[in-house]
Amino acid sequence: MITTLVVGGGSIGKRHLKNLLASGRSAGVVETREDRRAEIASRLPAVRIFASLDEALGAERFETGFICVPTASHMPPALLLAKAGAHIFMEKPVSHSLDGIPELLEALQSRSLVGMTGFCMRFFRPLQKAKALLEAGAVGRIVTARSFTGVYLPDWHPYEDYRSFYMAKKEQGGGVLLDECHAFDWMQWLCGPIEGLVSVVATLSDLEVTTDDVCETIVRFQGGAVGSIHLDMVDRSARSEVEIIGTRSTLLVDLEGHTVRLYDHTARTWETWSFEPAYDRMYVDELEHFFGCVARREPPQVDLAAGYRVQRILDACARSSASGRWVTVD
Repeated sequence: MITTLVVGGGSIGKRHLKNLLASGRSAGVVETREDRRAEIASRLPAVRIFASLDEALGAERFETGFICVPTASHMPPALLLAKAGAHIFMEKPVSHSLDGIPELLEALQSRSLVGMTGFCMRFFRPLQKAKALLEAGAVGRIVTARSFTGVYLPDWHPYEDYRSFYMAKKEQGGGVLLDECHAFDWMQWLCGPIEGLVSVVATLSDLEVTTDDVCETIVRFQGGAVGSIHLDMVDRSARSEVEIIGTRSTLLVDLEGHTVRLYDHTARTWETWSFEPAYDRMYVDELEHFFGCVARREPPQVDLAAGYRVQRILDACARSSASGRWVTVD
């Protein structure tokens, strides 16, 4: 039995394949594009390569499945693998809509299978430090919070024409709201569940895309705090920042700069923690967490139910933008 089948051999699929092999696990990949199959065969010769999911399922049994295809194509392979008895690691977001997610959750639960959503930023050291400071009461009661994420789409994958990248294509589930939904997860992780919001999701730049490229959202958290979440794929400065203001202090996280700062109001100075850039480490930590949960048959830190909740928030953003109204998140 091969340990893992990765469905999709794009950039994130290849990253997972590399880390799976480095950890001593066996892996197969389903990739429909011939050029990508050739690239994987050259770079990762230990990977067994399939041209279709049917071919893979007819040839092998897989303990786990990693879903790494474009967002709009997540549900069919995830359901097939779950019904074949595989634990599921689903790249974020879970899907481009709410359709099919309850069926997938039921397929996993009825077979006692683990399902995890790939919100890898939960394993990013600066955010983990911020979470620890918040849990220790360093900020006090959260009053307001802000998250800003901006990156220029053509710089995202400089090795390919951005217009051919799925992020530029609405029909493939691209767009800044869906693909940069990490912020909705980390803001709930840090500040608590989002219970309502008003959002503008729009295409405002000169980029040649059929998707949204800007999302501006005001949220209210369950504890009463208010916040804002900004996403864009226009900002050439490539920034990602979190600011949390509480009754005792202010916490700043610079995700691009790998720093966390906490204000000491008594000394009127900032205490700073700096971290070595180690993006691949968070993917390795995420992978090991998933396989640990599979071995112990326990829910992961961010299971598919948590991913489903983020999906409902994304759906609420789209509905709010279309109606111009405040929307309650179920």
